[in-house]
Amino acid sequence: MLHSRVFLLTWGILCICAAAQTAQAVAQPVSTTEVGHNISGSDLSVADWRKRATVDLAAFADALRENYIYAAYPDPERWREWFGRTLKLVEAELPLVRDEAGYQAVMRHLVATFQDAHVNVRFNALSPIPSNWPGFLARFDNGAYSIMASRQAHIADGAQVSACDGKPISWWTGVIAQYEIGFPDTLDEVRNEAALRLFVDRGSPLRPRPAQCVIGGQSVMLNWAPAPMAEINQVIRSWSGSRPPEVSTRLIGNDGAWVRLGYFQPNSAAQAEAFHAAIDAAPSLRAKRFIVLDVRGNGGGPYKWFMAYLRGLYGEAYTDHYATARLHIRGVFRLSPAYLKQEEDGESQASDFKEPPDPPHEINSAVDSRRQAAAVAAGETIFRTTPIPLPHNGTAPANPVRAQVYVLTDYGCGSACISFVDELKRFPGVQQIGLPTSVDSRSGTAVQINLPSGRATAMIATMTRDGRIRDDNEPQLPSIRFTGDISDDKAVETWFLREVFAGN
Repeated sequence: MLHSRVFLLTWGILCICAAAQTAQAVAQPVSTTEVGHNISGSDLSVADWRKRATVDLAAFADALRENYIYAAYPDPERWREWFGRTLKLVEAELPLVRDEAGYQAVMRHLVATFQDAHVNVRFNALSPIPSNWPGFLARFDNGAYSIMASRQAHIADGAQVSACDGKPISWWTGVIAQYEIGFPDTLDEVRNEAALRLFVDRGSPLRPRPAQCVIGGQSVMLNWAPAPMAEINQVIRSWSGSRPPEVSTRLIGNDGAWVRLGYFQPNSAAQAEAFHAAIDAAPSLRAKRFIVLDVRGNGGGPYKWFMAYLRGLYGEAYTDHYATARLHIRGVFRLSPAYLKQEEDGESQASDFKEPPDPPHEINSAVDSRRQAAAVAAGETIFRTTPIPLPHNGTAPANPVRAQVYVLTDYGCGSACISFVDELKRFPGVQQIGLPTSVDSRSGTAVQINLPSGRATAMIATMTRDGRIRDDNEPQLPSIRFTGDISDDKAVETWFLREVFAGN
């Protein structure tokens, strides 16, 4: 039974949307082209694309009603009222669909309205959507929006962008945050995501692109041209926190250790073996002067993996005394067929990869397995796990780790990675450094639902975590912030050694 397993479908969603009043085009008659027929996107007519969008949007809505935890708990009537209004707004944009870009924009609009990192859509496009850019990108850092990756001789990297088309840049990023990303732009991560998208036109009919901007104090006309998306996507992924999955332990001289914990959900036997090796190596690091636990780009996974690492590093007694944030959670699950099938498949994978145990969290696993089976047999649709009794900790055991421990985060640290930071920051003396983490709501365990056209897969949260201490969409913030390129490993390590560790 996988009630302790929380799956993340990484939040780097491209949720493009706009106000319903923009949908003024008249819908065209639908052709007889079969929905789901696997033909090249360029062969589809406007009517074909509009039909695909209409059918897939309806199927996505049905899948949400059948699987989404909040559609059934805790207030299904209120959710239905909200969703009814929301769906009408999205449906009003269907007449704007003319091609795959419009199809994707409308589907992403639906995702954006949920403000839930565990509701998403993945597209199975047969070919890249033609995109344009003005020859540079923007990013957000230290309270300012700056140019980067510029190929324009008269526009320098680092120049600040203050306004476009007579509106302050914060207005543009606010619109993108509200309609494409689905989260408020009060979060640095969201501001950065919005900035990265500002100067990339992916053909959405729902958001205009700027024509003139004030850059470095000068008015600049934007010359939009075909974009080298293979290169641009690498830059965007890097600044959004995407990194190759890696778990490894590297010694730095005689003083320190740098531990990459890039995932908590092994996807292969080799990844599982690498994580077990890191757990086994953890006790040997205790006498170092410093340990950096580098979770940049970690998109989450089952809690068991990170708890096993903490026990390896700090020992069982010390870890279980402090790491109790997850024990406040009572899981509430939507017993949909898709969830039950995924749980069955996940059990098999956990066994194959020798997923480590988490005894305090699993104290009720056997009884909960029986209770859930009884609930399924009785036709119940909601299952709540048994509350976990919080331990009577008493006096803290001695800390076996002499090293100063740091946890290095970036915007790519999401879902269970944030939960790892939740637990680790309860340990005395641990410091978070780098950038703020991503955010998530209390939902989790997303199931995948293939949509009728065959061009997209919906991901829908089937559980929520009642009692979680950290609020919805609240990041963990570093005590020492890195102001450079967080994806530059050499720069980050130099900064750590010269400015962070040297200052302690």
